[in-house]
Amino acid sequence: MKSTSPLYDGMFRRLEAVRWTLSEVPFDRVDKSQITEENVEFIRVNCLMELSSLYAVRMFLRDFKGNVDFCQFMSIWYYEEMKHYLVLREYLKVFGREPQEEELPPLDTEHAPAPWVRTLVLHFCGELRLGMWYYRWSQVFQEPVLKSIYQLIGNDEYRHAACYEEFMIKAFRQNPAVLLDFLQVAKWMLYNPEGDKHPTTMRANGPDDPSVAERIPGYERFHRQIVSTITDEDEERLSRRILVTLSKLANFEMKSPIELSAYTRNLERRQIQEKRSAQRSREENIVLSPG
Repeated sequence: MKSTSPLYDGMFRRLEAVRWTLSEVPFDRVDKSQITEENVEFIRVNCLMELSSLYAVRMFLRDFKGNVDFCQFMSIWYYEEMKHYLVLREYLKVFGREPQEEELPPLDTEHAPAPWVRTLVLHFCGELRLGMWYYRWSQVFQEPVLKSIYQLIGNDEYRHAACYEEFMIKAFRQNPAVLLDFLQVAKWMLYNPEGDKHPTTMRANGPDDPSVAERIPGYERFHRQIVSTITDEDEERLSRRILVTLSKLANFEMKSPIELSAYTRNLERRQIQEKRSAQRSREENIVLSPG
């Protein structure tokens, strides 16, 4: 049965019930003695990376313009992502290091059009990776207010991933053929992540165009810190979480990226054979039909 029920209505109520506010964050209690200059630079790059949601939402509304349900969800996602940018910016104000307005235009990126199916699973995996990052950083940093901020943001990112997952399930129910795209993108996200494979690190407009992350001064050091803080165990947990979703859609259990690759190859061969058979049938019908 094809699913046509809108997801936005329930998502709005569910996320509204657990939404935190900026006023709940005690910026006046920040313990400056527990934050180094290197930490400030890390948070500053992190803050500017959160601003990339501005560029992403333009892409979403363009490439998903036929999907009213998903575009409505963007109103929630964009609001909460911009709040992540704002809360980190407010934290940086304590140190007089918040980004200035004139710094922002050079970071703007116009993403090239892309198939919405692949974009959907890319961001499902990306939100899970962000949740993983923030969860780890809430443990790495010792300053209490920052720890709390990273926990709040991390929980948001995991909830966003769950929403993207629901849209994947809905898309699959409407058209099971999208599964191959889901598998191929997930495989790309899971292999050789180098500690930071995420939509903001992709060169969406070709190899000569810098990614969102590469436009941010200081990103190279930020990248090294990601690599140093995210463990193999973190990546393995992320992989298992993504594989659970894909296994449910495929109705076939995949326990590792290797099994994901094997299943993807088999499915791709099957779809090629089915297309060839369908093409032969059409050609035979043309020959047999009266002229």
